[in-house]
Amino acid sequence: MLLAVIAGAAIGLVAWLVLGPRSDKSPVTKARIEHLVARRPRGQVQFVLCNQEIVASRTPRRKPPQTWTCDTYLGRSKAHTQNGPSYQVIVSHERIKSIRRVPPH
Repeated sequence: MLLAVIAGAAIGLVAWLVLGPRSDKSPVTKARIEHLVARRPRGQVQFVLCNQEIVASRTPRRKPPQTWTCDTYLGRSKAHTQNGPSYQVIVSHERIKSIRRVPPH
């Protein structure tokens, strides 16, 4: 019985360390977005380049959502990379709302 409780606690601790705390209030950074996008495509991702899109609006909003466009580069090594899929990332209120695949540019 004690062994089962200890095993359950160990599994819970490992899951918490892997998934991270859910009350993460740190701001979304370019590096964090690039890390999450690099985990999306199949194959060996060599690097990811993300750029924030700035779009002017006639009706200014207090905290408009941020839109990022990320391009992935796949290959065996950095010398042998090819364009991979592109992704659009929407950030609103310091949280990533969506990551979706878009046509490459």
